[in-house]
Amino acid sequence: MGRRRLLIIKHGFSETCDHKVSSVVSLGDVFRCTCLLEAFYGWEVTWITSVAAADLLTENHLIDHLYLADEPKSLPDGAISGHYDKLVNLEKQQDWCEFALEVSAGERFGFRDWAASGDEAFYPASAKALATALHGHEYRSMQETLFATIGLEWRGERYRLGYRPRIIPIYDIGLNHHVGSKWPTKLWPKKNWDALYNILSEHYSVSWQQSLNSVRHYIEWLSSNRLIITCDSLGLHLAIGLRRKLVGLFGPTSAELIYLYGLGMKVTAPCDRSCMPCFQSRCDYSESCMDMITVDMVVDAVRELMPPQSRIQPPRIEAATPIGAALL
Repeated sequence: MGRRRLLIIKHGFSETCDHKVSSVVSLGDVFRCTCLLEAFYGWEVTWITSVAAADLLTENHLIDHLYLADEPKSLPDGAISGHYDKLVNLEKQQDWCEFALEVSAGERFGFRDWAASGDEAFYPASAKALATALHGHEYRSMQETLFATIGLEWRGERYRLGYRPRIIPIYDIGLNHHVGSKWPTKLWPKKNWDALYNILSEHYSVSWQQSLNSVRHYIEWLSSNRLIITCDSLGLHLAIGLRRKLVGLFGPTSAELIYLYGLGMKVTAPCDRSCMPCFQSRCDYSESCMDMITVDMVVDAVRELMPPQSRIQPPRIEAATPIGAALL
């Protein structure tokens, strides 16, 4: 008897708990869905994702077949064939919803027809979980929502990163200060990052975010730090996947959606505006909620997680070797 078969459709053009579909891939939303893989050990897993998300899923030993296709017509002929025991569609685009309906599957979960109204937008087994996440006012971790979407209970399953970085920590702290173009409201002011660097560098070795044009090199940079300070972004989720300590900064998005697995602390904007969390890409106020997070709040979180005396000690520098001595 062959292995049971699972098909996951997750590209990141639409975030699981956001109503909008975008032309920009949310890499963080793709990566955090990898927690589902732990529930399917031993299954034959096929995952369809966007070209942009390739490096987040390649070399993952829990994925047997990975296909990169931004639209169904880009799939290789015959790539998706036969019968799947379970199908999980976590994308809202109409073409992928229609594609999923054509696949032979025993059980279906996720989005059925996003153009439909009410519960008709979801497969019946997922309607309650997804409707609550998208329309409710009670926030819970994304992992809980994802597992409820496929009819299971989340029991602490973790993100699964296939790529194994080669770099070990050489810095105490990494400042993950950039945010993606899709969510500019998540940005903490650069002047705050600069002030934070000046304070922390007196007691810690500090590195600025690097390798924005390569996911793999970016993972290597994250891996080179013991602790990551970051807004709600891909870097936050990758830091969790790498099991690094972290301080997460939250304003327009909900801190309750993020589970840190005991690795760090959340710093939320001290703001009581009724719009929070707004999940919007623009802010209507001259002072955003992220502006209200102070440098001292972040410094206090860092010191609690990693007291200065626990910093990485710089390597001892030996006396210089005379030029040519090694050749003798």
